[in-house]
Order: sequence, then structure tokens, then C-alpha cells
Amino acid sequence: MVIRKALVPGGWDAPLGDYRLHLLGSGRSIATTRLRIDWLRRFARAVDRGPWDVETVDVIEWSAAHVWARDTRRSALQSVAGFYAWASERHAVGVDPSRVPTVRASAPAPRPADAAAIARARLSPDWRVRLAVRLASEIGLRRGEVAKVRGCDLVRDLHGWSLIVHGKGGKARTVPVPESIAVEIQGHGPGWLFPGADSGHVSAEWIGRLVGRALPRGVTMHALRHSFATRAYERTGDLVAVQRVLGHESPQTTLRYLAIADETLRAVVEAVA
Repeated sequence: MVIRKALVPGGWDAPLGDYRLHLLGSGRSIATTRLRIDWLRRFARAVDRGPWDVETVDVIEWSAAHVWARDTRRSALQSVAGFYAWASERHAVGVDPSRVPTVRASAPAPRPADAAAIARARLSPDWRVRLAVRLASEIGLRRGEVAKVRGCDLVRDLHGWSLIVHGKGGKARTVPVPESIAVEIQGHGPGWLFPGADSGHVSAEWIGRLVGRALPRGVTMHALRHSFATRAYERTGDLVAVQRVLGHESPQTTLRYLAIADETLRAVVEAVA
């Protein structure tokens, strides 16, 4: 039996379509845009009325009615507040975005993959898995960035090879690449490293599932990025450099990736003592 989601109430489809275009036009990624619109559809079904008949108290009551993790609640409320901030410039709305509760991000919970998990995935008979694991665990790429790697994005300078990485929101950055990875990428030609049907390359979801099947249960491809961040910071102590390699806008985001070992914290205290 196929279970279909309830349709959103009348009056939502057109503004959600316009808001989707606004998000994409302002540089939000397809994944972020999809997340925001999905939350708004959930909200619309819950309040069961048109978008211009909703009031701030409806937003608060909707949030209060759910037992969500902090980051889930934060995402939900940000999505609704963002929509009404955009809509207030075009319509008479009953929701005051400034009065929608804000939720702080949860405490950092880094989940780096351990060496055994990475070694296991590196033994995969599928070259795509082996190379994707290296790109995530050795230079810290997101799964969406791995999906978009092209041979022609390799560049050579006086210090060695680097890769132009196509990151979130259409932002590009240049990341140094070990010689062995550069040679392996070159071996697959100048085009997409992982060809597919998503604008010529595979989707982030597809590459994530492919790598995930080679990792132990409960370990995701994103955990490889956490592992890179943790090891990079432990070996260099340079948070800003790690931030730049990962493509984070803020060092606070980078800190959420770092699983700092107890012995490192002890060394800090003993260095002062």
C-alpha cells in the first residue's frame, strides 16, 4: 500500500513556488532549499489554513506540540521565520518573524570515523568507493563535493597539486591534494570523476549511499569528514587553516567537527601548570 502525504491547504502552492525560486536565486543549495520547503509544507499541513491567515502564536504552538531534538526545532523554526520574513515584503502577513522563537545550536557532537572503519572502506572492490573515501577522509570533502569532482579541476602550482572544490551554495575553494590522489583523479580523464544523471555527475545522496554500504553500521560518509577535521587539527593546531580547507564560513562550525581527545585537553592544562 502506498501512503501519500496530505496535500497542503489551498493558497500555499504559489508562494512556496516563489519562495523556492528566491532561495535558489539567492545562492542556497538545492538540498537546503528542499529542506526549507519540506518544513514549510509540514507546517502548512499542521495549521491547515492559508499562509496569510497564520499568526505568530500558531508557529509557537506548532513548535511546542512536538518533542524534537534541539537542532531539529531550530531548523523548523528558521524555515518558517525565513519564509515569513521574505513574504512580509510582498503580503500582509500575521506572523512577525522577529517574534518566532530562536533556538541555539546544540552542543558539538563530532562523530569521526575511526581508523578501522576507514581501512575497511578502503578495501572495497569498487574503485569509486575507495577514491570517494580518500577524498572525504584525506582532504575533508563533503559528499556533494565528492560527487562534483572533475579531472579538469586539478591545478598545479609550485607546491604541488590542488583541487578546485565546488562547495555548498555554489562557492568554490581550492584545496591542496596529495600527489597520489591527484594521479588517481587524472587517470579517469578531465571530465566528471563520478558521471551520473544529476547535471552530468552522480548525486550527493547516491555517492553517500555507495560509500555508506562499505562502512560499518552507524558510520556515515560525513563521519569521514569529521575524522579529517579532527586529525588535521590535532596535527597542526591551526583552526583557521582547517576551517579554510573544510570550506566553513565560521570557525565555530569547524569546532563542531572536532573530537578533541582527553589527553590533548590534559596537555593544555599541564602546559600552563
